[in-house]
Amino acid sequence: MTVRVGIVGTSWWADSMYLPALAAHLDASVVGLCGRTSEKVQKLAEAWDVDWWSIDTNEFLDPDRLDAVVIATSNESHEELTLLAMSRGLHVLCEKPIATSVEAAHGMADAAARANAITLVPFTYRYMPTNQYVKRLIDEGYVGRPYHLNLRYFTGFARDGEYNWRFDTELAGSGVLGDLGSHWLHLARWLLGEITEIGCISERFVDRQSRPDGSNYERSEDSAVMTVRFESGAYGTLQVSAVCWEGTDFGQTHHLDLHGSDGTIYALNDWSSVQEVRGLKAGQRGPSAVLPIPDEIWGGARNDTVHNTYRDTFRVNHLMIGEWIDAIRDGVAITPDLTEGARVQHLLGLAQRSAATDGRLVDARV
Repeated sequence: MTVRVGIVGTSWWADSMYLPALAAHLDASVVGLCGRTSEKVQKLAEAWDVDWWSIDTNEFLDPDRLDAVVIATSNESHEELTLLAMSRGLHVLCEKPIATSVEAAHGMADAAARANAITLVPFTYRYMPTNQYVKRLIDEGYVGRPYHLNLRYFTGFARDGEYNWRFDTELAGSGVLGDLGSHWLHLARWLLGEITEIGCISERFVDRQSRPDGSNYERSEDSAVMTVRFESGAYGTLQVSAVCWEGTDFGQTHHLDLHGSDGTIYALNDWSSVQEVRGLKAGQRGPSAVLPIPDEIWGGARNDTVHNTYRDTFRVNHLMIGEWIDAIRDGVAITPDLTEGARVQHLLGLAQRSAATDGRLVDARV
């Protein structure tokens, strides 16, 4: 079975993530592209040799021509497009955060269950070799009982102060919390289990320009720190900032520290050439030692630069997007799905509420 896929959205992300990964999968065929402007969508369609393109989403979400659709648009459009696609029997990959409100996210997850749609929310960093190995080490008991987890995501794309819809509350729902914090909330839950309490402080450090049409809007946060407590009793700090100067090739770095009863794990991804996991067992002296990432985790991915690893993880190893295609082909469920996306949205909503008051922990249990 060849899965016929349409993509809604013509950003650099569609061009660099979804189109290459789908083109590399033997059981996937990108049969159509949809965007807001004819010029842009036609140009992308020609670049990828896609015959059918449209600027009308109602016409585009056609079950006679598509089996599945990738929703890679701005956040405020996710709910409408996802619900329409599933009502027509299409399987859906929806970008994160999946909505601009908790209520919308839960509605999307409920609709997916009713439609038996195979859905995926692309929390990409879960699939990177460093995080895959950290997960394995935790599951194998390297740290014993986890005590506390520290995740830091530092990047600088918001430093220039230019308009960016990701910081336009009407379009995005939140700022760096939804854009980057959603990744960390999912990763934290995947590594250590359910989050039962959450608190947050956030800030807008950089003044942002008006919209291109000159209109004003509510500016969202560009830096935030979340504090979480896990069901196990462990706690974590999840920091995300888009106003950091890191000086790396890609301008971002990821850091992980995890301490537990039996040991400590450190992980660093500098988005240049360093993808490293280090560890130290309880009672050992001296600096932490490099824990080589096993070959089976690398798979066919290159490990010379982080970006080559990133490309190969999705295009050669067929993780995430490829797994979604496999699931559609085989008629089985996959995770992280819209239910997971809704859970993350619930936590984001609580984090925003906490940040708007005094930053205290609030109950995150449903």
